[in-house]
Amino acid sequence: MKKLLIGLIVAGSLIAANAQDKALLETLVKKGMLTQQEAAQIAKESVAVTPMTKSTKSIKIFGGGQGWYTWQQYSNKVDPVSSPVQTSGFTLRYVKLGVEADVGGGWSATVVTDFGSEGSGTNYLDKVIASKKIDYDYLNGTLQMGLRKSNMGYEQDMDDFGQLAIERSVATYFFTRANYNDSGVKNFGSRTVGVFWDGNIIQVDGLYYSLAVTSEVTESATGTSIINNVGNSSSLSFYAAMGYKTLAEINGESVTYDFGVNFGYAPQGMETAAGARGSIWGINPYASVNWRGFTFIGEFFLQQVEDYSAYPASGDCRTPIGANATVAYKWDVGELGILEPVGRFSYVYANGLGMTYAPYYFGSTTNPTAFNQATTLYVGLNWYATSAVKTSLGYEFGYFDNANSTPNERYYGNTVRAQVQVLF
Repeated sequence: MKKLLIGLIVAGSLIAANAQDKALLETLVKKGMLTQQEAAQIAKESVAVTPMTKSTKSIKIFGGGQGWYTWQQYSNKVDPVSSPVQTSGFTLRYVKLGVEADVGGGWSATVVTDFGSEGSGTNYLDKVIASKKIDYDYLNGTLQMGLRKSNMGYEQDMDDFGQLAIERSVATYFFTRANYNDSGVKNFGSRTVGVFWDGNIIQVDGLYYSLAVTSEVTESATGTSIINNVGNSSSLSFYAAMGYKTLAEINGESVTYDFGVNFGYAPQGMETAAGARGSIWGINPYASVNWRGFTFIGEFFLQQVEDYSAYPASGDCRTPIGANATVAYKWDVGELGILEPVGRFSYVYANGLGMTYAPYYFGSTTNPTAFNQATTLYVGLNWYATSAVKTSLGYEFGYFDNANSTPNERYYGNTVRAQVQVLF
């Protein structure tokens, strides 16, 4: 009892003085002044998180990091044929730290930062939302206000740490990401600020829908702030979606499937260097199936753009299309964890808007040619040593052609990526 009392006094005083409490407790355990259980209890009681308001019920801290090594080679095939160019290097793709608080009354707040290379276009903010759960008669769902992704693109909307392929596809980049098209077209699916509703049709189990009204401005790879009072971006954007997700039994085996469609409309979503503006709408049907360890994801993109790039032209409509098809299989290898081979096909036809390969392959906005067609093939392997640790290796071949300025020009790209991901 005496040793315990001395240990508690020494440990308590030094912890209160903000000393190296963990090292001290370990020393006291080694000297026999505290047991391991007593030290663990002291450490637990010495850590306290005090919320600002008394109504706060819980605070959750989470995050993770993802490091990449990338080797890339590309060449332009046009007379005269250029020599292949190689680049390689390491990068911290995602470095996230998040806090989620339940503040009572169905309200919650979430703040997620991203200090990796991905976060630079949003001032290192990944998500900042206030949420309210609503269950009133036939109205069931969650109302959110703040910064988040809009519902457009199944692969884009998947968690950054939950991707099957290491990097998102060329179609996802073209239709939903910043600075990948060559004509000032709005990025449906990028992070933006607005009001979002994600609801359920309670009369039909598994049927869901969403609605959103957001700023016309979305995230930019150049670091532009996501606010609605920059330049002449004073218009709003509108989103709607509906889908059905359920677990079914077929011949005694479980099958999970999810299918639906996303829609977006931006009255002034097309902007040219001359300042002309046109409308844009987009549609994105998708389907996902999980069965016996297999996962299949397919989605299609179609947009119609009122193109004023030939200012002061009358606004001819252009209709780019694209598609993704991904298949993966999870294979349990016992104590070694889980292996997951992955394959993906992606295609884009830009219909004159032009797409730049540089952001997709090299993280740069500098691009010598705007292409109208792209096809990529990815094969890779994910290894889940634990649920928190994931290692991946993948190869992707890319072929870009039908250039705007030089129709005979063709681009070939070979990319090898390795990834290590740790979550907490």
